[in-house]
Amino acid sequence: MERPLSDPQADILKFIEKYMRTEGRPPTNREIGGAVGIKSTGHVDYHLTVLEKKGYIARERKKSRGIRLSQQEQQGLRVHGKIAAGTPLDIYTEQQDILDITPERDVFVLEVVGESMIEDHIANGDYVLIKPTEVAHDGEIIVATRSTSNGGNGAATLKRFYRERDRVRLQPANSTMEPIYVSAEEWDSEWAIQGKVIAVYRPC
Repeated sequence: MERPLSDPQADILKFIEKYMRTEGRPPTNREIGGAVGIKSTGHVDYHLTVLEKKGYIARERKKSRGIRLSQQEQQGLRVHGKIAAGTPLDIYTEQQDILDITPERDVFVLEVVGESMIEDHIANGDYVLIKPTEVAHDGEIIVATRSTSNGGNGAATLKRFYRERDRVRLQPANSTMEPIYVSAEEWDSEWAIQGKVIAVYRPC
């Protein structure tokens, strides 16, 4: 259901989300006003009431920091799909699972399948937090995709990246498994880096 917000309300919600992510607690009305350029705390309170009515936040009236994000607005990340830690899998597809973590916005999550990265403490069933990028430095753990695999639908794998003299090496972190070697020509024409791992989350 669409819940349109005015510009001040959108600014306030964005500030609340950022403040809670960085400070670990809700802001006061005065801090909100200072951040979004509203001098009157009563005016801030009006916008907070609207945000509450629209379901974005909930409040405890007698507390100066009594704001909390609604369940819908918590900073969970949608799990985009599964990523192979082994032989490349079909490229990840949209999933509906939500991982309840609070990272920056421009990231995505994949569920790990396989054990090729276990010596880097990335196990089957773990979640990896991916920062989108098209470039990587040697030794970084990346999501690499091959466009010509799976009948042209693409395939993806999770490996450490190394660019060697005339090829790319996708190195597993499992001493029982062999690396994937890709010629420089094939890499440039068929492969791409979708992002690099910045965190690993293990379900309890």
